[in-house]
Amino acid sequence: MPGKIRRFWNALAVCLSLSLFLPSVGSSPVWAAEQTGGEAGVFREDTGNSNSKASDSGSEAIDLHRESSLTVFFGRDGAGFAGTEFRLYQVGEVSAAGNHTLTGDFANYPVSLEGLDSSGWRALAQTLEAYIARDDLSPLMSAQTGQDGLAAFHPLTPGLYLVEGDRFDQENSTYTPEPFLVSLPGMGAEEEQWIYDMSVSCKYDSIGNPPGGDDDDSDDDGGDDNDDDGGDDGGGNGGGSSTDEEPITRKVLKVWRDEGSEAQRPEEIFVELLQDGEVYETIALNAENNWRYTWTDLDSRSRWQVTEEDTPEDYTVSVSREGVTFVMTNTRRITTDIEDGPVPEGGFPGAPGMEIADMPVPRSGLLPGEKLPQTGMLWWPVPVLACTGMFLFLIGWGRSRHEEE
Repeated sequence: MPGKIRRFWNALAVCLSLSLFLPSVGSSPVWAAEQTGGEAGVFREDTGNSNSKASDSGSEAIDLHRESSLTVFFGRDGAGFAGTEFRLYQVGEVSAAGNHTLTGDFANYPVSLEGLDSSGWRALAQTLEAYIARDDLSPLMSAQTGQDGLAAFHPLTPGLYLVEGDRFDQENSTYTPEPFLVSLPGMGAEEEQWIYDMSVSCKYDSIGNPPGGDDDDSDDDGGDDNDDDGGDDGGGNGGGSSTDEEPITRKVLKVWRDEGSEAQRPEEIFVELLQDGEVYETIALNAENNWRYTWTDLDSRSRWQVTEEDTPEDYTVSVSREGVTFVMTNTRRITTDIEDGPVPEGGFPGAPGMEIADMPVPRSGLLPGEKLPQTGMLWWPVPVLACTGMFLFLIGWGRSRHEEE
């Protein structure tokens, strides 16, 4: 009997001692970004909702007074497209913790920065670009690409910026850069520190046949694959089969994200089709036309965009283009009774319209490699359990020695 008691005490002591190590199981950091891209650069794409708090990433707070800069590369196969104008707009401010808020004219638009993944940031860039064109907003800065395809913007202050550029014609091809959003500073791909001087390579849509091969947009310098009926914001039907003289088609589809609040939807909304920034036509979408419309015989050399004339109250709007279709999504705002304390408004844009350029500059990701917190673990019992286990072990060992003597 004493032997069984002794073995029981020893087993209990071992179990309590091992509890010291149990909380560490599964606590290795989980990275909310994955690295992709070709030989020409690296693009860090968000795999879920963004959260840019500096405290979560382990980095120091952002220096809001430090001078920043942004360099944009526009080209194909390493060769730059010279003489192309790019425009920079500051759409938001950033806090020392890395949270963004819309600012200036952009604070008046019915858009949201909350809970965006990479597709959401891309759609936000397209949405804001259409508002810029319709309302003829002035850029903060403009710059032209040199022979190396680089356009530089400096000096800048930390914030959230939108970049858009003009199309570039080369022989039988037209290249139209995608608008994209970038936050300054960015975070280094490996070091957990802020990068205040960033360089990016913008993606583009193209039509026609590029020199030296078919237009498959498979280059690593930012080309963006087009589907057969896609085309770019500047016209065309994608691929090398279309010509500039062929008329094109554009469609719009309204999507509602307001489950449980369907009764709050308006009976119809009005959509503006923009031709090079000017309102070409305004149409109504409603249940009768199944919330969709098609335009035909449009000029392929024009840039076509859509905006919502008046967004319903308590809704935000986001416009993304899929092929020839503009998907206009209205999302009902979520209201709460919480009034005090800041509400995080999304993180770094992971827009597919930009990649880290292969240039002799700091290689920084557009998204911080964020460590997700490991929830559900309490560490305060660890020393208590460890000491208790050691104490019981010593008691069992002492009794065993006493009995042997």
